[in-house]
Amino acid sequence: MPHRSSTPHRLRPRLLVVDDEAPQQRALCEILMDQGYDVVGCTDPLVALDKLDESSFELLLTDLQMPGIDGIELTRRAQAVAPDMVIVLMTAHGSIGSVVDAMKNGAIDYVQKPFRISGIVPAVERALEVQRLRVNNRRLEAEVSQQVKELLAVNQELDAFAARLAHDLRGPLVNMRSILAMTLEDLGEQLDPPQADMVRRGVQSGDLALRMVRDLLDFARLGNQPLTMAPLPLDDVLKAALATVQPQCLGRAIDWSIGPMPEINGHAGLLQQAFANLLGNAIKYTSAREQAHISVTAQALPHGGHHIVFADNGAGFDPKQADQLFKPFRRLHTADEFVGEGMGLANVRRIVERHGGTVVARGRLGEGASFTIALPPPPAG
Repeated sequence: MPHRSSTPHRLRPRLLVVDDEAPQQRALCEILMDQGYDVVGCTDPLVALDKLDESSFELLLTDLQMPGIDGIELTRRAQAVAPDMVIVLMTAHGSIGSVVDAMKNGAIDYVQKPFRISGIVPAVERALEVQRLRVNNRRLEAEVSQQVKELLAVNQELDAFAARLAHDLRGPLVNMRSILAMTLEDLGEQLDPPQADMVRRGVQSGDLALRMVRDLLDFARLGNQPLTMAPLPLDDVLKAALATVQPQCLGRAIDWSIGPMPEINGHAGLLQQAFANLLGNAIKYTSAREQAHISVTAQALPHGGHHIVFADNGAGFDPKQADQLFKPFRRLHTADEFVGEGMGLANVRRIVERHGGTVVARGRLGEGASFTIALPPPPAG
């Protein structure tokens, strides 16, 4: 049978009353029609199922004890046909166990026979309010689901566009940078100092543009590539990331505090990239310190996940602008203070989110910064 949803905008709620005692069923239908409801009654549960298959109802009011198909079985079958419809039981003989069984199959309330108008009408009104909420929730869930699908499609298109743009820009930029570099090498001695300086600046700008293109391409790829997760000792990931940033430490006095790291489920290459970005930032932003302090520590969480904290005593940042740190090409310090393109932390956030985690930045100007990566527990089983 096809699933049937109730019509959400009908002015008069439509009720289906099922009771094998014909006089009782007719009397109840008259009561409910007098209350302004559109009511259909029947004495045979099989006929009621046919009516549900042919039309839609907001509420089913059914007797519990009936020959052939009882109210529990009718409730189960009715919910399969019309999942948005609410069901109220009528019982004179049913035990608590029977009512509980019916509610497990989809009924939301019950009334005991013999009943009065003052008892049945409020029960119907409560049930119809639940039905309206159920329909609205289902509609909202469908709208949210559609919006999420559309957002994912837009993000994929943006990532693909960024990747194409970065790829297409790289060729002309390489050519311009190479021409300027060859000009400086071949004609440097013949150029006036201001001219040589301009060409040199052009080469540097070309290098900067190529780094930005590379970062943009990396950022776009993070949104699409499938991740193969595997058990991963973060000690190994951190060790590899430290080796990557070692050249930035030459001539520096850095006090390192590295704690033991847990084993998680993750992608080694991407997490190494994220760790290297955070370590590189800590090294860069402590460059003005005579003695830099950089720490990487791990903390197990009660639910099985972990916090990995990267902290330093560097330049810090205005905490009011913390949300800007992880946006592409956003920087809280000028290029004169610290070099960079503003893509590293954007990539960190995307890598962490691809692992089901989050990253939070904390800091104060002149007092250092910390970045806390929250990684979820490994999947069960």
